[in-house]
Amino acid sequence: MRIGYRTLVMYYITLLLLISGVLSSCKNESGTSSGQNAALLASLVPGSSQAALGQVNTAQAATYSTSDATSQINAAFAQENDGSFTFDDSIQVTASDGVVLTANIFKPANLPSGVKVPAVVFVNSWAINKYEYLVPAAKLAKKGYVVLTYNTRGFGTSGGLINTAGPLDRSDLSSILDWLLANAPVDSANIGIGGISYGAGISLLGVSVEPRIKTAVAMSGWGDLKRSLYGNDTPRLVWGLILIASGYFTGHMDPIIAQNFQSLLAHTNIPAVSSWAQDRSPDNFVNQINAAGKPVYMSNNFEDFLFNPNEILDYYSQLTVPKKLDMNEGIHASAEIGGILGLSNYVWTNAYDWFDYWLKGIDNGIMSKPPVTFQKRFNGDRVSFSAWPSPTVSQKTFYLKPRTFFTDGQISTTQNTSNSNTMILSGADTIATTGVPLISDILAAHLDVPVTAPVELVSRINGIVYESDPLPSALNIRGKIFWNGRISSSLGKANLNVYFYDLDSSGIGTLITHGTATIFDAASGEVRSLSVDLNAVAYDLPAGHRIAIAMDTYDPLYAVPTVLIYALNVLHSSNPQSTLVIQAE
Repeated sequence: MRIGYRTLVMYYITLLLLISGVLSSCKNESGTSSGQNAALLASLVPGSSQAALGQVNTAQAATYSTSDATSQINAAFAQENDGSFTFDDSIQVTASDGVVLTANIFKPANLPSGVKVPAVVFVNSWAINKYEYLVPAAKLAKKGYVVLTYNTRGFGTSGGLINTAGPLDRSDLSSILDWLLANAPVDSANIGIGGISYGAGISLLGVSVEPRIKTAVAMSGWGDLKRSLYGNDTPRLVWGLILIASGYFTGHMDPIIAQNFQSLLAHTNIPAVSSWAQDRSPDNFVNQINAAGKPVYMSNNFEDFLFNPNEILDYYSQLTVPKKLDMNEGIHASAEIGGILGLSNYVWTNAYDWFDYWLKGIDNGIMSKPPVTFQKRFNGDRVSFSAWPSPTVSQKTFYLKPRTFFTDGQISTTQNTSNSNTMILSGADTIATTGVPLISDILAAHLDVPVTAPVELVSRINGIVYESDPLPSALNIRGKIFWNGRISSSLGKANLNVYFYDLDSSGIGTLITHGTATIFDAASGEVRSLSVDLNAVAYDLPAGHRIAIAMDTYDPLYAVPTVLIYALNVLHSSNPQSTLVIQAE
């Protein structure tokens, strides 16, 4: 157990706040009633009750208004507020289209006339407001920075509609910088930007397109927004609904956001949604940031099933600028939350050092640290790499052999020589699962309480299991795992989930990672080649243990392409081979 129970509870409460968007004094000025919000959500969740959704909103607001997390932030801020800086909470900035953005500013006290200092701009997380970074802003102000934190349009007390990191948000950032340079003693050559989640995405976009920003710190951000919400053509049901719900309950939502998510759920209008998402994806602007050579520090989490680790590793690998990436154990934003609560935090320590090095020129050793670190699952130790992709990591290929009437399928180091189809039915879940959304993930990441299953008991009607022989030596997984194969569906639609287990001698599998993919536009019985990239992980699989994967057609995290029962065929042949490819040291 790496953290105490009380700390975990505080983390979890704060995560709920991040999700619900009721942190500190965040104000809903959307002009939309709770009943209207509930109606919009009910349209996204078939069978949901508008009245019940409205009651949930009221109960959440009452519960979280007096939360321990808010008290923790206020107490930590009070401890930092020692008189060495001033704090103005009344800032208003007029955007280019007339929308008023609200902000607060921290300035070092008693600066001599004419002295200019570095500045950092913090951008709020989705459904949160400008008070999110009270503690980090105070810490930086005490070190001699001007710090401005603002409410993006549509959130907190800022006007306008939520633009989801689109062109208006990028224009707003320029307006914020205009105001900052005109009204504060800021060194225009040393301005940084940072944020968590939504703030991280806008930070990466901002550093790419705004010439006055020198460096960025992005925590739990995204690289490809479409991939986040619709990776492998599979709608992220749980996280998508969380984003839509919290946006409606706490902000001024542009209707296009819910419409686009509805399109993803229905697998319609995909080109238009893709274009909308591409304009909000940092990897679409990677040429600009590379040309400018601006340094970036990124922190992301392995169990983040919103902004998944695979897209972050791919985005990071495209950057040619000075860069650093820490991949942590945790779900979305959980590894970084300690810093906003005023607790000692690995990520925020690196963030402060990053700003000090690039904006103040302090040689504090941050650039001597490994450029890439992975925190190991259920361990806590970090492994380091000189780059990503790493020259020390290679791809190890295993071959999948079909099950027989009496045995499960095999994961083998030798190729399959038989031609056989394995048929399963949709319509019922198996015991192979990611667990209870959010709760299981945070328990596994922060309390080492994994999701387990006796994989040999996975239903042969609704699922398939493959197992290896005991491993002759340890397998140190470092990165992605790929399932490659061919499938067909009797309806031309199917969702395929692949769960990767560490199988001990008793037959109990510990879930290490998983992946998902969907086909929705095939003809009945049409064979499709499919590659499912399981979420990247760092995990040491001991010698003597076995690898197991389970496959089925439903997981609570994801939307299914049809509620009708279909037959799913998984094909095996000598050419092409079905494979499991593992990045490992």
